[in-house]
Amino acid sequence: MMFPPEDLKAMYAKVTTEDLEARLEELRDKISHLRSHGASWAMDCRQMRIAEHNEDLVFAELRRRKEENTQSSKKQINKL
Repeated sequence: MMFPPEDLKAMYAKVTTEDLEARLEELRDKISHLRSHGASWAMDCRQMRIAEHNEDLVFAELRRRKEENTQSSKKQINKL
């Protein structure tokens, strides 16, 4: 389930981009570790589903911020 950009922005308003990038790396490490126990076990594991969901949310917020920065840059260039 993906959240609208406004919800993501509200959820992560007090979190820096660097913290989000670190969190994304932590989640990816956790997912990799859980997968090392075996694919069928990992797919049924509650921890795995939560980690993948959180990874999706953090990644979406980082993508939203990148797109927002790109749009801001384009607006500044157009003003010149």
